[in-house]
Amino acid sequence: MPKKISRIRYIEAIIFSLWITLKNLFRSPVTVLYPQEKRDIPERWRAGTFALTTDRESGEENCIGCKLCELICPSDIIIVEFEKHSGRGWAKRFYLDLQACIQCELCVQVCPTDAIVMLRGMAEPVTNREDLILDKGKLMSNEKLYEAAWATGIKLQTLHEPKKSVAES
Repeated sequence: MPKKISRIRYIEAIIFSLWITLKNLFRSPVTVLYPQEKRDIPERWRAGTFALTTDRESGEENCIGCKLCELICPSDIIIVEFEKHSGRGWAKRFYLDLQACIQCELCVQVCPTDAIVMLRGMAEPVTNREDLILDKGKLMSNEKLYEAAWATGIKLQTLHEPKKSVAES
């Protein structure tokens, strides 16, 4: 008796599989021909790569070398070397290792000057692991290549502030 039941289940599974196949046979495809046709990237999409920003008016880099991004990074992939001249701090060297980055965006959230941002562009595919280590030069040039994501440090910090009640206003 058990062999009869297992044969019936096999036949039911085959019929069910054929029914699913026939049901989807005449549907239009959901894939796109990538190089020729590109999908729209959602507004809040954040994956890909990072950039160090510069001040649009003065042309100076925004990073003050405070090392907050280095301290908060759970993967410990950011290295910032601090240098002080001209009355303010600067990032002498800035390294970010994309191999171990978990895209948590914590480095962006804590930046007091919006110096580090995530970009909306797709990260370029690479063949060498060394290309996944972004130094200060690569990070600065990324700002010109792609559009910055919607979230910046100052914007995200204001989202986390407690809302004022009507009585306080």
